[in-house]
Amino acid sequence: MDRILGLDFEVEIQAEELGYDPKNVDRTSPSGNHYLVQVLHDHNITDKDSIVDVGSGKGSAMRSMLKFPFARVDGVEYSEHIARIAIRNFEKLNVERSDVFICDASTFQHYTRYNYIYFYNPFPSEIMVRVMRKINRSIQRTDREIIIIYNNPIYHEIIIGKKVFSRIAIYPAEWGHQMYIYSNRKGKDSRINR
Repeated sequence: MDRILGLDFEVEIQAEELGYDPKNVDRTSPSGNHYLVQVLHDHNITDKDSIVDVGSGKGSAMRSMLKFPFARVDGVEYSEHIARIAIRNFEKLNVERSDVFICDASTFQHYTRYNYIYFYNPFPSEIMVRVMRKINRSIQRTDREIIIIYNNPIYHEIIIGKKVFSRIAIYPAEWGHQMYIYSNRKGKDSRINR
């Protein structure tokens, strides 16, 4: 059906095809699936919530997120070529509560707008360190609970390294991977434990 509608959420593109060093940028890979939908279903999403997919690729995960009443479902994508595909996808679907920002995630200025952040291994460890620094600063500017959903969490230690975030749940994911859920709040202060 996607092909008939002129949508492209699923076809992977290798980093080399975009002129990027595969040591610094991974291929585009869709992660919008029933595993992600189950995680979001368990979180009782409301229109007071907003989510950003960091390293959003063509928008596959964002498409799954749009099934929920988030006020905003946005993406951050470094590759202009890939981001333009995502933007076209959402234009064809007439999506109005979503934007794709074309920029380096470590220089993205709007993390304060979101209380959910999604990662699917978008970049190497040194960039993850810089992105987490930005997210932690956003909490200092705008105090709120942030839930991080990290699909295939190979940099788990970076997420918990500054002791701002704790892992609060583990879910299964595609290909035998796992999704870790993190929060900067614990116990009764977290919406997850209500």
